[in-house]
Amino acid sequence: KIDLPIAKLNQCRYEIAQQLAEMDMSTMDETAKPSDTKSGAILDNSLNSIASFAARSVELFKKIAEMSLLKSTLEVDMKTQADTIKFLNEVLCCEIDNIREQFETKTKDKEDRDLLFVETSNAVSYLQETLYFFVPILKWIVVKTSNS
Repeated sequence: KIDLPIAKLNQCRYEIAQQLAEMDMSTMDETAKPSDTKSGAILDNSLNSIASFAARSVELFKKIAEMSLLKSTLEVDMKTQADTIKFLNEVLCCEIDNIREQFETKTKDKEDRDLLFVETSNAVSYLQETLYFFVPILKWIVVKTSNS
């Protein structure tokens, strides 16, 4: 049995939401020190959050690939599986972009926003590249099931 790391992905997203809420509270707190909402700390949090979410997303796709290989006699056809994997990839890429947008509103520095955009683009690219790893897996499954 292979457990999909959905809980890890949900936990990561929850932690990001907590960080964003804490940033909102510290900016509303009139006694907060200027260093509490410093641009560098916001940038560090945002980059770590995006990297963590992207890593958990790639881990999810790795587990889906493992599950596909182990259960190569699938109940669903390959087109349905490929469409589902593609849709999941699009959803996770959009979520990474949503995380970027939420952190981007917290920083005022243009250089930080530019760096955040570049790193988000890299994370989305890594996630989109995981789709290419599924092509040989899906081909292998088709060959295996057609020979059965």
